[in-house]
Amino acid sequence: MKMMLTRPERLALLLHLMGEEATEMARQDLSGEALEELDQALKDFQSYPPSQEEIDMVLGDFEDYFHMALQTLPKNAPDEDEEPEPEEGPKILQIAEESFDVEIEPTKRFTPPKLTGDTVRDLNQMHPYQVAQALKNENPVAAAIVLRKLANEHAAKTLEFLPEAVRPNVFLELAQPSSVSSLIQERILAKALQLSLQVEERETEQETTSQMANLMRSLPRALRKPMLDELEKRDSELAETVRNQLYRFEDIEKLADRDLQKLLGQCQTDALVCALQQVDESLLTFVLSNMSKRAKESLQEEMEFKTNASEEEITEARGAIAKILAGLCEAGEVKID
Repeated sequence: MKMMLTRPERLALLLHLMGEEATEMARQDLSGEALEELDQALKDFQSYPPSQEEIDMVLGDFEDYFHMALQTLPKNAPDEDEEPEPEEGPKILQIAEESFDVEIEPTKRFTPPKLTGDTVRDLNQMHPYQVAQALKNENPVAAAIVLRKLANEHAAKTLEFLPEAVRPNVFLELAQPSSVSSLIQERILAKALQLSLQVEERETEQETTSQMANLMRSLPRALRKPMLDELEKRDSELAETVRNQLYRFEDIEKLADRDLQKLLGQCQTDALVCALQQVDESLLTFVLSNMSKRAKESLQEEMEFKTNASEEEITEARGAIAKILAGLCEAGEVKID
């Protein structure tokens, strides 16, 4: 009996457990000494089947090989000798959709569930956001394995919380029959539960984008573009949200007189009327001093009539002006000191 397995032997044993097709796919990515070591180890396991202790050892180190193993998974149907796994989560665990409220306050902490020792049942006790966080960086095959074990509503919410770029691949993977052995599936489910339990609170998208925008604002404009371009490739929606938060209405105080005049020339009077409500007197004076006499009188007259703008209207108007400011800054037509 082998008491210790080398790294190639551990990899070979993991592939041995996953089947011939997965093994062949892995071999195609290897060459030279690495391929020779793998083939020798596979040959040894055929002649001398691994002991249960060796199998337990490799599965204990499964996380080390997690991503490589998933990349080599075959897409064929399950082995005929194995009973097909049920595609849906256990009906007894169906949970009402309202139990998973999407709107969670920024400081919301998840209450740790009372674990039962049943991995599938315990995963169904986790909030979908926690499960999604555990799966967001994993291979779609692994994510699909976990989602198949969740109650329908739970699986749907978990899919909703996954990153937009990840969702389609996971959804398509759900349509494929799983060919992963039950031992590997158990390890994936256990790992997903472990990672889910580590997600103790939810950080809202607004917090995330605000943090990224604040970081971007501290960088020179020349450095922002390549970073935003890269973010655009990964998540266009997030990139647009961050870009919109790079410039704020309050930034107009940092403009030189001529630059402020350029900005005001592109702003609608209605937007200015709302945006300038509730501002400091110094900012209002700064804006009015950079307007022509006719434009200033017109704006002041409009402001006398429009004195009850709602917070929503003010926020929307300031956002519109900030967007114009962003376009001018990014084009290099104005500069924020």
